[in-house]
Amino acid sequence: MENRQQNATPEPLKFRLKFIGLPLAVLLLTAAMAAFFYGGLPDEVFYRFDTAGEPSGDAIAKSSLVMLMIGIQAVLVIVAWLATRSVGNVQLFRDNVGNFWFSPTRLLTLMGNMPAIIQLILAYVLVDAVYYAGNAGHLMPLWLFALIVLVAGGVLILIYGLPIVIQAYKGFSTIEEKKKE
Repeated sequence: MENRQQNATPEPLKFRLKFIGLPLAVLLLTAAMAAFFYGGLPDEVFYRFDTAGEPSGDAIAKSSLVMLMIGIQAVLVIVAWLATRSVGNVQLFRDNVGNFWFSPTRLLTLMGNMPAIIQLILAYVLVDAVYYAGNAGHLMPLWLFALIVLVAGGVLILIYGLPIVIQAYKGFSTIEEKKKE
C-alpha cells in the first residue's frame, strides 16, 4: 500500500480535461460542422487554391476531405492527451512536485492546448472548401487566416506562458541566492 501511494501521481500532475479542452472543443466543432454540411457538398471537393483563389490540384472525394481534416485533428488531440498525461508519470516530476518554481497545472494546460492553433487552421481549410463548393469564392485567403490565427495564438501563449517563465525565473533566482549564502 505504501509503495502504491508513493507511485501515485501527485494532484498538480494528474490529468484534467482542461489540459486539452481547446483542442477537444475545436475537434468536436469541426466534426459537427462537417456533419452538418456534408450532404450539401458535391462528390468532388477542392481544398487547395493558388494565390488568385483558383483551385490548384485535383479535387478529392468529400469523404476523404472530411476524414483527413477530422483525422489530423484527432491525432493532434491524442498527442496532446498523451503528452499532458505522461508528464505525471515522469519520476523526476513526481518526486519533486513540491519543488516546482512554477505551477505545473498552468504549464500542462498551456502545453496541452497549443495544438488548437493548428486545428483552427485545419478547420478553416474545411470551412473554405465548403464555402467554395457552394459559392465558388472564399471567405478570406488561407494564408491570411493562418497569419491571424498564428499571431493571436502567439500573443495568447505569451500572455499565458510569460507568468510561468517569470515564476520559474524567480524560483531559480531564489535558489541561486540561497547557494551564495
